[in-house]
Amino acid sequence: MQTIIVVFIVSLCVLFWINRFFPKVGKTLWQGLANMLKLIHAPTVTQQWALKHCAPSKSGCSSCDKCSKCH
Repeated sequence: MQTIIVVFIVSLCVLFWINRFFPKVGKTLWQGLANMLKLIHAPTVTQQWALKHCAPSKSGCSSCDKCSKCH
C-alpha cells in the first residue's frame, strides 16, 4: 500500500512539472486524471482539483514569473 501511495504522489509531481514545461501535454494528462478519478468514483473535490490544473492560466503570460521585466 505504501508503494502505491508513493507512486501516486510522485506521479502527481511529474504531472505538475510536465504541465509547467509542456502545457498542452500537461492539459491532456490532467484531463485523463480527472476522468480516471470520475471512473473510480473519487470525491468530487479531487475531480475538480484535477480539472482546475488542466484549465488554461488566466494571466496569459508564460510561467516565467517575470512579467514586469519582460513586458
